[in-house]
Amino acid sequence: MQFWFGRQKQAEAAPRHRQPAPPPPMPAPPEEDPLEAVSALLAGLKAIQNGAKGLAARGGWVFLINDTNDFLSWHLGLKRWSDDEQAAVRNILDERIEQLSGRYYQMFICPEKSIVYRDYLPAGLDAAAPCDDRPALAMARMRPDAVHYLADRFDALKRLGMLFFRGDTHVNWMGAYHLYRETILALQARGAPVGPPLTFSHLQHFVAGMEGDVLIQLPEAAKDAFEVDASLARVGNMLELVISHTLPEARKRARPVLTPEGFIPGGGGRETVIMEQADKSLPKALIFRDSTATLSIELLAQHFSRSVFVWQDGDVIGDLIDREQPDVILHFVAERFLATYPRSTAINHIHK
Repeated sequence: MQFWFGRQKQAEAAPRHRQPAPPPPMPAPPEEDPLEAVSALLAGLKAIQNGAKGLAARGGWVFLINDTNDFLSWHLGLKRWSDDEQAAVRNILDERIEQLSGRYYQMFICPEKSIVYRDYLPAGLDAAAPCDDRPALAMARMRPDAVHYLADRFDALKRLGMLFFRGDTHVNWMGAYHLYRETILALQARGAPVGPPLTFSHLQHFVAGMEGDVLIQLPEAAKDAFEVDASLARVGNMLELVISHTLPEARKRARPVLTPEGFIPGGGGRETVIMEQADKSLPKALIFRDSTATLSIELLAQHFSRSVFVWQDGDVIGDLIDREQPDVILHFVAERFLATYPRSTAINHIHK
């Protein structure tokens, strides 16, 4: 036995007590599925909208909701192509590009306003990341030689000025100029003899007013709150004043001509536009388009001896290719219309 100044070591003298075992850790709460939260948010907005297609946002902005293709669900990743649908789209593109291999075929997908200006979306949607495998991105990855999705370019270019109308789904004149410019640059890169794009300084610039296709579809219940901001820049019935950028008369070489009787019309009841110019050394072009390219028509036409602009439903129409025998085929599609692309065809022949 050891003594420490007359005391036994306290550690030896003290009775030993077993410490109680710590309680088991509490199970971690289940992580919330971010898609479930986004889905609930979007469903709530749709319920409030009661079917209206104009979604009000701060600063006098209006976005599209409740459209036929339900684009916001694709934007947010709530809807996606299956593996089979992706394979079908790849086959469509491969077959089309193979059949048009003797021509310059280029497809341009115009991004939706909610993609380019996603920071302006309302009610928490601005914090939700866009889906990174939505149809437009998937198609551009499948065939980057022929499919151009302009979201990244527009994201950079928006620093130069507004690219979309605040109350409309479409690009404004600034957006239309850059859609045109990116098209001509892509054709040049492929070796098409179209010459350089017109510079911004070649255009004339005027103040113009715009109301908008989704502005007029706001739900009644949202209008008063919307006008608190919108009224700060409204002029009469016009939601906004913008600058139109158009080609001066003196620079117009291509001019519209009459559409001949019996010519296959564009879809959707929209007019087929035909432009021609005297310089026959330039290539001939057939342009399948929707409303995203409307403000680019006159600029594009300056690069072709003959250009035919046909409204279509995402199709490339074989009958018109046979009729026109174009050197260049351009294909403009708004991003929201790609949802049904797995059910489309490589080349659509109306008269079989």
